[in-house]
Parts: sequence; structure tokens; C-alpha cells
Amino acid sequence: MISRFFIIPVIIAIGLSVTVLFMNFEEIAETKLAGVDADKDKISDRVDNCPKIKNEDQDDFDQDAVGNPCDPDDDNDGIVDVLDVFDDNPEEWSDFDFDGIGSKEDPDDDNDGVIDSMDEAPVPVSEELVATYLENIQECAKMNDGTSRLLCYSKFFGKVAEDQENNSNALELSIALSKIGLIDDCHFVSHEVGHVAFKENPSVIENLIGMDGTMCRGGYFHGVLAAYFHDVQEDGDPFPSDYNTVCNDLIGTSNYQDCVHGLGHGMVHYFEEDLESSLQMCQDMSFYQDVLCTGGVMMQYTDNVLTRQGISKNVISNLCLQSELDIVDFVECNVSTGITLAFFTDHDFEEGSKLCELIENKQGQNYCLEGLRFEIQDSEKFKAEPLTLDKREKYQPQFVEGGSKVIDIQSPAIISNFQFEPKARLISFVIDRPQYVAMYIPNEFLSSKMIVAVNGQIPDELEVKGNVLGERVSMIRFVPDDSGLVMISPLS
Repeated sequence: MISRFFIIPVIIAIGLSVTVLFMNFEEIAETKLAGVDADKDKISDRVDNCPKIKNEDQDDFDQDAVGNPCDPDDDNDGIVDVLDVFDDNPEEWSDFDFDGIGSKEDPDDDNDGVIDSMDEAPVPVSEELVATYLENIQECAKMNDGTSRLLCYSKFFGKVAEDQENNSNALELSIALSKIGLIDDCHFVSHEVGHVAFKENPSVIENLIGMDGTMCRGGYFHGVLAAYFHDVQEDGDPFPSDYNTVCNDLIGTSNYQDCVHGLGHGMVHYFEEDLESSLQMCQDMSFYQDVLCTGGVMMQYTDNVLTRQGISKNVISNLCLQSELDIVDFVECNVSTGITLAFFTDHDFEEGSKLCELIENKQGQNYCLEGLRFEIQDSEKFKAEPLTLDKREKYQPQFVEGGSKVIDIQSPAIISNFQFEPKARLISFVIDRPQYVAMYIPNEFLSSKMIVAVNGQIPDELEVKGNVLGERVSMIRFVPDDSGLVMISPLS
């Protein structure tokens, strides 16, 4: 093999004679490399088994000359470390009941109290699906770019939803992968499951009834509603005049608010970049419905723009212009930008903050950081202790004056026997347990001074605010000591 030489000679003068030496290219490169330490771990890159990531102890579990921090499969068992719960044990990799015992050693794989040898269905559905789609999952996991990886998983979960008869199976898989840390949050990918569900059965309510809205924080619901409005738009049909009743079969359940929030996602699919039209449809609903709906609009809008146009200083600074939005929508838009950026950065606050700081408007920047922080905290809370249906807040709007006006009520408790006497301005209802109650009441239904009593007693924890968010709506929030009769009446 012919060695290459530098064309520039090294000249050494000795007395009056001059000696010209030529240095071998590979020798010079090796000499330079010997002094390079890119990851600053005090080990030369020439001998470092992981030159770009610190590995001071040169740990290499499988002895393949690739240090553990740089090795995507530490134990060489064919399962990438991000999926492998036991990445230093080639005999185990899965633990889908999350009890710390690998599936091969675990006598009760699904933790249902029945040992596997006597269990008719011993393996969790999430474990079965991972085994079925292992190659697809690992293909997405190996992607370095967060946005590309998220889109890969979205497409993958669409395929799972198509293959599975029960949409809950796809959601169970997304929750499991979220707990492992393979996907940073299952909310976004569950949108795709909802899209596919509606495509296969184009009925909003049939797809939502019986589903648990706590799974992936309502993402499936948002996907179903988005697909519904997308189809209406694709068919060239006018915007549905009964859009505000689409979710009515879910009134009184915690899933109702997920459905109303999903309406906002769907409106953006219908009106596309016409943000004003989407917001107007939300504003034509009751106060709290508007709040939920607007949140959905802004989440879908910010996601659409950042996905299509990319994240740059120009794009993100013009996403939520204060000159074009009222103060409430300006705040919500920037908060939603932060929420969207959380998904684009694997819920990494430091990385998301850098993107929020691209926003030129300082107020917008702060609201973006607020949304980013909220989304990360909410995601972590969900992973640690998901809300069950019995603990989750239920949105229970009460329609008065023939349905033209609404008193919005939120509470984990069940509201029954609601009565409103317009002339006496008297509101009464029964709660089935002592849980907080939050109400948004049009000011025209209230006197200037009201008294709130539960079983004749004024609650110790009582808060009243007038003209919430600048609207002619008052908020009353209280925490009762017991279940029973609630009465809100003018103070005589």
C-alpha cells in the first residue's frame, strides 16, 4: 500500500546544511489525535471507548469495545437499551407490570394475583403488542431527532390501532412505553389512535362512550373529534350547526370536558389556518366550554404551524401576535406553544426553554415557559399516579332558560336535582360527597350579594370572583364539609 505524504516539507536547519523531512499523513493524524479529548473525561479519543460522551471508568458491559453510554444495546441481547428495562442482563428485558421483576422470572406477569401457570391471560396486552411490533418500535427508538421520533411513533400507533379490534389495546401500549420512557408522553400519539378509530367507525359518540378519558390525558378523544371535523371539511360540507351538542351524551362524566376540548382540535382541522373562525365557534359556547374549547384550538394550531413550518425565531415569534389576539387568547396561545414545545423536545425543560426564549415578545416568552413547565409537571404527575375516573373532575353544565344560558359546574362529586328560580335568583342542587365545587355563573343570574350554604352551613373554604377573565361571569368555589343540599341565594 502506498502511503500518502504531506506536500509541505518540514525543514530542519543544522549549521549551513538544510535537511528536508517528509512526515507520513497517518502518523501526524495519530499524533494530533493522541492529545484530543472531546468529552473531557481525561481519556484520549485515540483510546476512549466512548469519545463523545463521558465514560471515565470506560464501562463496557458486553465487552464489544463500545462504552456503555455510547452503546445502544449494552448487554447485546438484541433489545435497544431505551426499551430494555434490564440493560445489563442479557436474559431479561421486559417488565410490563412494573414490579421490578423481569417477565421470565416473574411468576405473575400481569400482577393480578393469579400465578401465570393458572392464569388464562397471564401476559399484559402491552407486553404481547411489544413482542408483535418489536421491530417497528425499535426502528422509531433509534431515531435521534425528537420530532422525527415522535412522528414515527404516531404513524406506528396508527398501524396498531388499525390492527387491533379494541382501541384500548393501542392506548395500553402507549401508556406502557411512556412509563418505560421510550416515548416521553402518550398524549400526542394517542391522537393518532383516535384518528384511526373514527376512520374505521365514523361516529363520534360510539367511539367515545365506554372509553376511559384518563388514558393519555384525553388524547384519544381529541383525535376522534379532529378526525370528525377533518372529514366534514374534506367532504365540502358546511360547519355543523349542532357542533355544540356533539358531546352531550357525555354530560355528567369526566370525559365530557375531554370531548369539548377535542372540539377545539377539530375546529382547527376544519378552518385550518383561519384561527379567528375557530375561536369564534368556541366563544359562542358557555364560559367554561369556551375555555376548554379554546385550549384545544390553540394546542392544535401551534402544533400545526410548528410541524409544517419548523421552529425558528421568525416562526415562533409570529405564532401568537399580541396585536391580533385579545389578551385571553394571547395568553392561551403562548401557553399552548409551551405545551407543544414540550412534546417536540421530549419534555426536556432546558431544551424547551431555549425555544420559548426565541419569542421576541417578553410576555409571550414568559407564558410559553409557563405552558412548558405545566405540561412537564402534568405529564410526570400522570406517570406517577394517573387519575382514576372516580377522582377526576366531572364537568356538569346546567342548561337554563330553555338551553340558551348555561351555569357551568365542575366537581369530582355528582351533581343532582339542580334547580334555578330566575325571579328569586335561587340556585339549588345536591352533591353526593364532600368534594370541591367550582361554578361559573352568568352575572344576570346573581344578586350583588349572595350567600352560599351546604346543609344550611356556610363552608369554611369559600371563594367568589366577579367578571372572570373580563367576562360577565362570576366564579364561586367552595369545599363542603359533607354531602347534601347546596343553596345559593340573595343575601337579604
